[in-house]
Amino acid sequence: EVERTLQTEWSDYQEKMTKAYQDVLAFLGTKPDLNLRTQSINRFLEAFSADNPFSEEDDAMRGDARGGLTSLESTVTASNGAAEIYSTESQGSFAGIKSVTEVVAQGRLLLEAGQIEEAKIAFLLALHLVHREEGLFGINQLPIINYLTATNLRERNSLAADQQQRFAFFVKADHLDPQDPKILRINSEMADWYMFTGQTQRARRLLEEGIEKATSLGLDPLPLAIELSRARRLEGICCASKKLLELVKRSSNTDPDTLANAYLELADTYILARKEVIATEYFLKANEVSPLSLSVDPRPISAREAFSNPLAQQAKIYHIEKDMFNRRHLTLSTYEEILEDLSVKPQWFIIDWKQAHQGFIVPDRNSKLSQGREIQELVGNPILFSKDQLYNVIPLRLEKRMEELKIELSFTVTSEGDLEEIEVINSTAPVKLDRLVVDALRKAHYRPGLVNGLPVTTKNVSLVQTFSSHYKGT
Repeated sequence: EVERTLQTEWSDYQEKMTKAYQDVLAFLGTKPDLNLRTQSINRFLEAFSADNPFSEEDDAMRGDARGGLTSLESTVTASNGAAEIYSTESQGSFAGIKSVTEVVAQGRLLLEAGQIEEAKIAFLLALHLVHREEGLFGINQLPIINYLTATNLRERNSLAADQQQRFAFFVKADHLDPQDPKILRINSEMADWYMFTGQTQRARRLLEEGIEKATSLGLDPLPLAIELSRARRLEGICCASKKLLELVKRSSNTDPDTLANAYLELADTYILARKEVIATEYFLKANEVSPLSLSVDPRPISAREAFSNPLAQQAKIYHIEKDMFNRRHLTLSTYEEILEDLSVKPQWFIIDWKQAHQGFIVPDRNSKLSQGREIQELVGNPILFSKDQLYNVIPLRLEKRMEELKIELSFTVTSEGDLEEIEVINSTAPVKLDRLVVDALRKAHYRPGLVNGLPVTTKNVSLVQTFSSHYKGT
């Protein structure tokens, strides 16, 4: 009875919080000045700071609010920093240069020459000039923000790069009417950034909003639904997206190529779910609406995979936590906490054959992990591993020589998408690393080779695994 009463009370709390959250979003949509934006977010966070024990949605809303606040604050900091640099540099290296175009061109030359710090100064100067002319949300700062993102990636300052991309998204949306179809492209671009920086829940939320918006505007939501399915794969969700299935069934006005891509995406998800018969049906459907070439080679299916399910083991795993009084106690580890433990060998990996991933993971909107760090770096191509977990299986002497390691493998891709007869052909890596990559391939799946739309077994498929940094800025 007490629990039911508590659930009712927290349900009321959650309902009020959701309404307040929507009110804040609506207010931000009116494009108030910076101070009012900041005040509205802070008031929301103060009013709804209590943690709802019966829901995770409150955590997600607070996380989004804090993320928006951080983006605004980091932009103000960058703007103030740019102003300070301007007062100094206008008398030095950039004296006499008044045009934003000139400063950006100089910054690009410095960036290409590898003079990262000097390039950043140039881009901050350009940012200041735009802010002086157009205000803090000026649209012409977007290319400059992208260059600053590139310099931060080169410096491995992933958090700053993420904040800049969030603010760029905010600026783009700020200059569009909510009913403008261009908002769909902006949502898709930001979802891509989220997807390939480990923020798959944020990506899914944006894509779901985009699908609703496209539907309300009478536009085809299927391309966004395909991206949503891919985000689910990169989150480790193997099952077919209900939204994609629903939209495919009523896709009467979709162009053949988009529909074929949707069928192939569904086939890939069914391969991952070990439902090969249904996958074959969708391969054939894709071939019917947009005929493939007579023969298509097998290719990896981009996805996040776990080496094993630790919760399926009989032994329970605990970790030490401190309570509010700084007292230590044992807590049963969740599935996610076990996978993300940085003190053990790799527990998961990501197949990224298109090299789309940015090479680092930012905590997602519902993440409650406490690993003592905010960003997790990844290494490897085309199989990405947590750098910290990978260091637990390689000798200390090789940690600074990761880029020299290379493993060449050969295997058979069956018509069901499984990998068999995996062999290491040549390797400069330790045996433990060879075994790790072989184990990853045993868990991975390929889209099988296709002949006239039918999946076939393909022998002697090759793959070369390297271990250089996966940072896009490098």
